[in-house]
Amino acid sequence: METKILSTSEKDIKVAAEIIRSGGLVAFPTETVYGLGANALDPEAVAKVYKAKGRPSDNPMIVHISHKDDMRKLTELMTRDMECLMDNCWPGPLTMVVPAKDIVPRVTTGGLDTVAVRMPSAEAARALISESGVPIAAPSANLSGHPSPTTAQHCIDDLMGRVDAIVCGEECQVGIESTVIDMTGDQPMILRPGILTAEKLSAILGKEVLPDPTLLKKPEISDKTGNVVNTDDFKPKSPGMKYKHYAPKAQMTIYRGEEKTVRQAIEAKARELRAQGKAVETIIYGNDEPERAAHEFFARLRDCDKKGTDVILAAALQESGVGFSVMNRMFKSAGYNIIDLDNKEGSGRTMIIAIASDHGGYALKEKIKEHLATRELEILDLGTHSEESVDYPVYGKLCGETVASGKADLGIVCCGTGIGISIAANKVKGIRCGLCTSVEMAHLTKEHNNANILALGGRTTEPELACAIVDEWLDTEFAGGRHKRRTDMLDEM
Repeated sequence: METKILSTSEKDIKVAAEIIRSGGLVAFPTETVYGLGANALDPEAVAKVYKAKGRPSDNPMIVHISHKDDMRKLTELMTRDMECLMDNCWPGPLTMVVPAKDIVPRVTTGGLDTVAVRMPSAEAARALISESGVPIAAPSANLSGHPSPTTAQHCIDDLMGRVDAIVCGEECQVGIESTVIDMTGDQPMILRPGILTAEKLSAILGKEVLPDPTLLKKPEISDKTGNVVNTDDFKPKSPGMKYKHYAPKAQMTIYRGEEKTVRQAIEAKARELRAQGKAVETIIYGNDEPERAAHEFFARLRDCDKKGTDVILAAALQESGVGFSVMNRMFKSAGYNIIDLDNKEGSGRTMIIAIASDHGGYALKEKIKEHLATRELEILDLGTHSEESVDYPVYGKLCGETVASGKADLGIVCCGTGIGISIAANKVKGIRCGLCTSVEMAHLTKEHNNANILALGGRTTEPELACAIVDEWLDTEFAGGRHKRRTDMLDEM
């Protein structure tokens, strides 16, 4: 097949639109990734997309529209929540899953009675849809399983000779696929995370938006196919929920843990592998760079493929907000090949506890230090170092910054009541400091709130009870699940 290379000019958009109307395939730019488009209402055209990509036929496609009113042509459902999202998020990187009208072929929906719809913000994409006069079904314009394309060259590399035309526009602004939200039930549910996070959508709707439970746990992956095991009866409503995605040619490993420790581990492993003659690339973003990571990640994987990279070593981002969306792609790219470098058994690293107090908490701090010396921990005493009067905000902030930066795993702060110094610690982004006066509170603040700093009152809590509170807090595991979603919201505030 001869593939035409087109621009985003009005003349070339008309050529591309005629190809769509005639049942052909066109790759085109959107703000998220490049899409491979066909007439969504033409079963034969849509079937060509599956063939060109090598895409499983039960993996539903997203139908792209150019006007909000086009939504009514595809579904009978039009709720207040849907209209709110359309008003606030369209055009943009949000896809809504809704009941499909009979006009939408089941080949487009992956055999489901629901259809995924979005209105892209990229001008070239909307111009193509509008000029075509039909909604366009468009998964990412790559071979199935390959990293998603964010430049025209990526499409050319994968699809030249497989499609009728490639519209060459600018590099995609977002870099990861759209957020997919299921609007078919009473509870809006994120099926695929994207740049529009659950927190942002919750704020827009004024109600809780939850991630699909499957997004919060590691699936069982087949060694042979790289796909989720036991999927015969699983009918995904969104692309990216069932099959292997985003895989580079190189073996990829993700290192997860405290930022400094992860960097050191990656650098050490890279030196070791390079000494063995391996071509190694590292992908490391700071926890304050999730948008940059989203924009660059797929392109970095494709660059590794072009270089003939043998091994990719990547640093995990914090799994909150946009970082959660990036890690959704990164985990799949690596086939969930993860090395945890945390304080759990087998990590080979001693947990570091930062401890700080003002004069009112000094005596209790010293008692806690004595108690912690009986455990296999490294203590980082940030002061104060006497009972001379000092300002508690200084020490609360210092402990917060020490934990937030990764110099310590957890922190303990003490002042007269524990209240003032806990407020100071909580002013630091990423800190969840809980004031506890009982063992039960210590258990719950870790289990439900994943508190990374414990606050105690030197004048209100006896040393024996304080040490018991510390032990319970240290020994309790975070429950995760719905509690993680809530702690993620805290970190976003």
